[in-house]
Amino acid sequence: MLTKSPSCLDNYIVFYNGCYDGDKPEPTSGYYIENLEGLTLENVAMISPELLISATQTIKEKMLFAASIVESRLKAILNSRGIKLNTIGKLYGACVVQSAWDLSMPFDKGIRISKKWLNSPQSRIFVDAVRFKSKINGASVIKVKDLLGNVLWQQNTVCIAETEHTVFIKKHFDPDIILVTIDSTSIQPYVYLCDKTTNCTPCDANINLAIDGWNGTGVGTNGYVGVCVRLDCTDKDIICQFLDRLGLTILYQTGAQIAKEWLAPNNRLNIIKTHGIEWAGQMATMWETLSNEHLNNEIDNIIQILETDKFCYRCEPRLRMYPMLPG
Repeated sequence: MLTKSPSCLDNYIVFYNGCYDGDKPEPTSGYYIENLEGLTLENVAMISPELLISATQTIKEKMLFAASIVESRLKAILNSRGIKLNTIGKLYGACVVQSAWDLSMPFDKGIRISKKWLNSPQSRIFVDAVRFKSKINGASVIKVKDLLGNVLWQQNTVCIAETEHTVFIKKHFDPDIILVTIDSTSIQPYVYLCDKTTNCTPCDANINLAIDGWNGTGVGTNGYVGVCVRLDCTDKDIICQFLDRLGLTILYQTGAQIAKEWLAPNNRLNIIKTHGIEWAGQMATMWETLSNEHLNNEIDNIIQILETDKFCYRCEPRLRMYPMLPG
């Protein structure tokens, strides 16, 4: 299922007559919910739960749920076609502690980890653990940040003088470049050498990661932490790669979810005044079927796009078959 609500789905399908803060957004998919016959602002508003306040919010919730269903089906089909979506890379230890240390300074120092010119949307940097050492006792904070300074992960720590510590992170990070740092305000961090001789242990020309020292403002060979890291392939938010091909698939699935709301025993809609239970049942089935048909029609195109990612999806013989999806 989708992890949270990826930004790629913002305004993917919207109400033409919906209520929005500011200007009405253009749907990034090219589709309005009114493209589905029988769905209007008025009747969707009548089945909107009170907590969602408006039909506009109901459409957003149903669209996100529909996208989750489509993504789950997409993964099932790709797995049945022999494409491994989740693989674990080789774990490397990078940067070696030296005998020199720096004075306390109000900076976050550490290392920069980046993909080496790698075009691989589904690869993620996995930080297993970080090592650090201080000349003096002191409290500090270990952080993982993006290049804009946004903190992606952090943990308070206490350094014991002349002792190398290890903190386990064990987390994937989405950005192609991340900083792993230690706050040097109250400690005197030892230097970690991050040149070519210590960039990976064991060294491998196919590591696909560049690891450099970070002094708080730029890169160099001197880092201030060591790290165990690898590059994995994941299926996280894989639907974002193919939204330009899945517009109708998600639109019809959104319609199916709304129609099912008509059939719910606790809905607030006056069914007699609109289309009736029979109509809702027919449309839920039809839209579900159309969603599956459009998804199956796009699978070969999606596989071709995936296989341009030479790191995660190397060209191998694949089992070509379709799963049996419900009608």
